[in-house]
Amino acid sequence: MKKVSIIVGAYNAHNTLAKCLTSLVHQTLDDIEIIVVNDASKDDTWEIMQRCREQFPDKVIILNNEQNLGCGGAKNTGLEVAQGEYIGFCDSDDYCASNMFELLYQKAKEKDADIVDCGFYVEAADATTISTPNEAEGILDDEKRRILILQGGYLWSKLIRRELFYDPPIKMRNYVRILSDNDVLKYLYLKAKDIWTVKEVLYYYSDAPGSDTKIIDQDKYFESIYGVIEGTYRLCHDLPNYEAAKQTIEYAQTVWYSYGINRCLYDQILKLGADEKHVGDYFDRINNSERQMISELAKLKEKVISIPYRDNPEVTSRISELDLMIMEECDRRFS
Repeated sequence: MKKVSIIVGAYNAHNTLAKCLTSLVHQTLDDIEIIVVNDASKDDTWEIMQRCREQFPDKVIILNNEQNLGCGGAKNTGLEVAQGEYIGFCDSDDYCASNMFELLYQKAKEKDADIVDCGFYVEAADATTISTPNEAEGILDDEKRRILILQGGYLWSKLIRRELFYDPPIKMRNYVRILSDNDVLKYLYLKAKDIWTVKEVLYYYSDAPGSDTKIIDQDKYFESIYGVIEGTYRLCHDLPNYEAAKQTIEYAQTVWYSYGINRCLYDQILKLGADEKHVGDYFDRINNSERQMISELAKLKEKVISIPYRDNPEVTSRISELDLMIMEECDRRFS
């Protein structure tokens, strides 16, 4: 068994992959494997991967998806072969400090940790942050899980004990460009016994123009929103810690539900203005495609959200009155 498996999904990564892989093959931690998955790229991504494997055959494993499966699907392909005691991820347009996985692994072994997180730098914002605040660190209880779910975060800043992915086996959603791991993160926060941090900036997030997270096509956005709502419920609702986290999980589900509705109403809100008196008019003016999307979301919402919006303090304290009214009007018309 390797100490760490690092999984990199790559799609049309000509401009960034070499820098990404350079940062990984020169990690100071020994006994690691770097699993690079070509997600049916149309450029020379596969050739770049082959050259890297030729130079570092003891570290680099390359896999080729014949069909484009998206961010989640590429991670699934990597997880199928990963041998690491711990699992890490890196996006192909990002890069890591050379000692990132050594420091994370040392902390993981010191604490016998399920998850270790680190700080990261966001190039577009010229800002550094860490997803796990001090008050959420340590052995997890209901309040710490609540904080983590509200805070969000990313897989790529973390090192995760392999059993969390394989016992039982879980998979990320295929064919998804955005929000591909948000449901998995919530699952990990509910499943893990603890989380610790290395308070150093070790990951560099490029947020490059043209990356998957920049896709704004309405159909793809809807698929991602629907998928993260359904995926969160499917992964989490049978876990022992779900009931204690229910208000917070349902708040997160409500946020995505609101985003999905508002994306379909976007043109009408732009024309009429964001005003409570126009809520009914927004729905009257949408086209059949938007109506169908909203109808599907409303049916899913009935399955996954059981606490009325105004009875959930996480919702009422964080979601605007206008958005609450829009969701209530949607429920009235489509549920």
